[in-house]
Amino acid sequence: MFDIVLLNIIFVLIPIVCYMLYSVYENVFGSKYNDLFFGFAIVTSIYLITKYSLNFNYLTSIIKVLFLICLLKNKNILSALICIYLSIYYGIINNYSILMFFVEYFIEIIVLLFVIKNVKYEHKIIVFYIIDSIFGILYTNEFIQIFYSNILYAVLSYILIVIMNKTDEIINIYGTVRQIEYEKNFRDSLFKVTHEIKNPIAVCKGYLDMLDVNNNKQVNKYIPIIKEEIDRTLLLMKDFLNLTRLKVDKSIMDISLLLDDLINSTNTLLTELNIKFKYQILDDEIYINGDYNRLKQVFINLIKNSIEAIPKNREGIIKLCINLKKDNILISIEDNGIGISKNKINKIGEPFFTTKEKGTGLGVRLSTEIIEQHNGSIKYVSKEGKGTKVIITLPICE
Repeated sequence: MFDIVLLNIIFVLIPIVCYMLYSVYENVFGSKYNDLFFGFAIVTSIYLITKYSLNFNYLTSIIKVLFLICLLKNKNILSALICIYLSIYYGIINNYSILMFFVEYFIEIIVLLFVIKNVKYEHKIIVFYIIDSIFGILYTNEFIQIFYSNILYAVLSYILIVIMNKTDEIINIYGTVRQIEYEKNFRDSLFKVTHEIKNPIAVCKGYLDMLDVNNNKQVNKYIPIIKEEIDRTLLLMKDFLNLTRLKVDKSIMDISLLLDDLINSTNTLLTELNIKFKYQILDDEIYINGDYNRLKQVFINLIKNSIEAIPKNREGIIKLCINLKKDNILISIEDNGIGISKNKINKIGEPFFTTKEKGTGLGVRLSTEIIEQHNGSIKYVSKEGKGTKVIITLPICE
């Protein structure tokens, strides 16, 4: 009995674990065909369970775990296909009405995707197996067996969805950090490339210095060259301005949801680095006119800077606090890192100024620009050897 249960669990876990490894790989080297591979993993599990469970039909109900995972991950089309498959399969092997099974799974789809779509996934798991148990009692009188098997499946479903969500969180935070690094390097390159503008300007100055306006031969020869160099300079400036222009798409958003997302995303990383993350946020909804992704970019960048500022031999602490002041929300991120000296604190935000050995200073500059485009401000308070506190002020919408 135990071997059979273990075998079925392996059939469920192996394809899904392969999917998670693939998902991590694809998000590191470029996301592609993610949904397709997820569907392939689920179908593979169903195939293995169906093929090798002919000798123990009463355990094929573990396929419902995969059905529930698809519902929790909002894979609606895949959920509908599994619903049809299970209805036909269970109806045939158990000699029950296919329609009865279809009604059961259809009800579970409606309840999880529409009736309780905003509740926590653990509550959805409980509701799913309550519905399954009710219908199971209608099919058979073996209540005890249904009860214990559904407890096992509920635990397995919970473990799977937790692992998958944690994988998604790690992927998301890595993607955000990677995007920040990309933009820092990209903007750094653009700042450096603009020095090429000096070349055509230097050519123009050289020809102007040599030009004698009374010499028609020089005028006819040098003026077209100067004009050509000026046109090239204007073209370069136009291209660079288009590339470096920061795009912020603002809409009414709840900043509390963003900060909850930030906490969930960074908790895993900070725990792995043995850094204590203390946060104090408000439960109330606080609306601002902002760009969700850009603001999250700023907070991830600030926390990343705090992590890098904490020496490895020190017990790291990062604090996140929220305060309301008149029509503004104040969000502070504080660390106990190496801090910044007084003569350097005023230079923070300038292009190419950085306190890091291999930094460019563009990440802080980018964060400053994003906050300024939200009609907010960012302030740095630091004491060398003690730590740094960053205070972001953003206007609240009525």
